[in-house]
Order: sequence, then C-alpha cells, then structure tokens
Amino acid sequence: MSGPCCMKSPLRGCGLVVLALIFLAAPLRAAPSGTALTPLRLHLSPLTPAGEVCEQHSAPAASQKPGRPGQPMGGRSVQESEHRPQPVRSYHFNEHSRLAQVKAYVRRPDGSVIEPNLQLGVDPQLTFPTPFGNGPVHGANNVYVVEQGVENAILQVRTAKWITMHHSCGWGHEGKFNEDLTTPQSLETIPFEIKINDLWDTNFHSRVASGQDLHITVLRFGEPVPGAVVQLETEKKWRKEVVTGVDGTAVLQMIRDYYPKSWPDFKRTRKGEFLITASYQEDEAGSFRNTPYERVQYVTTHPWYYTPASADYSSYAYGLLIAVLGMAMTSGGIFFYRERRKKPVKGIVFDEQD
Repeated sequence: MSGPCCMKSPLRGCGLVVLALIFLAAPLRAAPSGTALTPLRLHLSPLTPAGEVCEQHSAPAASQKPGRPGQPMGGRSVQESEHRPQPVRSYHFNEHSRLAQVKAYVRRPDGSVIEPNLQLGVDPQLTFPTPFGNGPVHGANNVYVVEQGVENAILQVRTAKWITMHHSCGWGHEGKFNEDLTTPQSLETIPFEIKINDLWDTNFHSRVASGQDLHITVLRFGEPVPGAVVQLETEKKWRKEVVTGVDGTAVLQMIRDYYPKSWPDFKRTRKGEFLITASYQEDEAGSFRNTPYERVQYVTTHPWYYTPASADYSSYAYGLLIAVLGMAMTSGGIFFYRERRKKPVKGIVFDEQD
C-alpha cells in the first residue's frame, strides 16, 4: 500500500508546479484582438491620477480684453468661449503610451498647419499662440493630438480633436460669407478624425441645442470610413451608439438631459458638454517605426457643448403669458359682472313748496 502512495506524491507536486506556472504566465498573455482602446481626449484643465478633471483647476487662466494685451478681465477665470479670446491656448490630455509616437498639430482657419509646443510626462499638454485681431487664427482652429504605436502586433492609433473658436465680435464678421470659415474642416494628414456639421453659426457662435440632429462624418486620412462605431455621451452620462453608412456618415440626436429642480433654477444659457467618440479596426499588415503589425485599431474623440432648446424656455414664457392673459380676462369678467349687477339708487324727493 505504501508503494502507490509514494508514487502519487510526485504527480501531485508536478501538478502544483504546472498550475503555478500557468498562473504566473497568465498576466503576460497578449490582449485579445477585439479589446477596445482607451480614448485619447483633450481637456481645458489638468487631470488627476485617476483620469478625472482636477477641480482645483476647473477653468483656464484669466482672459484678457480683446485688443488690449496685458489687461485681465477683472482677474476672474473664465471657461473657453468664442466671446472671450485669449492670446495663448493650453490643453491637457490623458495618459499616453510611453512607447508610442505622440505628435500635435493645429490647423488654422486659413488652412495653414503649425505644430504646437508639446509637453509630455506627468502632465501632458500642448500650447500655441492665438494673436488677437482679424488674422489667420480668427475663426475655428482644429487642434489634434495623434498617438501611434505597435503593441501585441496591433498598430494602435489614438487621436484627440478640439476646436478652438478664436473670435471677438469687435473684430467683425467678414468671414460669415466664407464657407471655409463657417463650416467644419478636416486635415488629410490625420489618420483618424471626426467632423461634425452645424456646430456654430455664420457669426462663429455655438448653435448646438437639445433635440438637434448631429451630422457626423468619420474620416481616415481625409476619406470617409464606413462601418465605424460612433458614440454620443452627454454630461449626464447618457450614451447612444450608431454605425456609419457606406458614405462614412451617421446622425445622432442630442437628448435633453437638463432638468433643474424648479423653474426658477432654469438657465437657458447653461452649457453642457458632450463627447463624440468613433472607433474602427481593420486587418491590415504593415510596419510602423520598424515594428511589424497585423491589425490596426483606431479611436478618436471630439468634445463640444450644447444649450437647452429654445422650446424649453419659450414654452415657459408662453405659459406665463397665457397665465397673465387668463388672470386679466378673469379680472375683467368679474369687474363687468359686478358693474352689471349694480342697482340704480332710488330716492324720493319732497317738494315742500306745495
């Protein structure tokens, strides 16, 4: 009986060793080919280690009065706005891959392209000048961050897009007749990007509101991409996904997700942020920076903001008007009713002369 027991113990030991080797090797396995990439995104403020916007830096530095450099507007921090231009723009983005190639570009409204000052490390960010006045930067500036790198035989391409609306009404609105300035533009050298129509009007003012249809085009080096997955995420974390058609376009409707506790708290000019994300992958072999790959994964982001639809507050105004008219008609009816119910005073007059 002792023989068989002695023979089992080495087998048990071998089994434990094999299980231990499998457990240790598991974290070293390559990620599945369908694993989604973490999107790259631009922000106005630095990010915390958890990837969230730092609350202590919730707004950029104080803006300056258009045409008067060096004079801050009361020293207050303001959110980026097409009505408050700044001489220098800075944007932060989330953690990037250390082994990937990271580049940044800015397409100016006149079509020229510059490379902003790119800073990598603990707080990745980019900076570029935006001089005041009706010049080459007056209008919509497309800001791009492009990251490319090979990992697990997959070329991972992450891009982030931001539109800097550099405008002041004091500079005039001559560009309202130039279609290249009033409509969103793209850059053919960007490997993957999103273009959204009707983000601003001909006076460079944002026009997106709740209930509006967003016409989105996904581009790969300037060419439409059919079959790309497009996701809309609002400030309240409402999400919806669609797939681009054969022409590389898709339509998403902005949902209304702004519901204050009471009507007095309703702010018709309140801006809520939304994010458009597009992803795509294909089986394409090649080499990037002398590293071969078998597949390519793309992901890109494009944030913007929206306001409540005019119907949300115009209906409230109409309701107040109807209420006032109703009260006026009721008061008028009561007044005329009482006037009609009044009885004339009857009196007897004595003539003492008789």
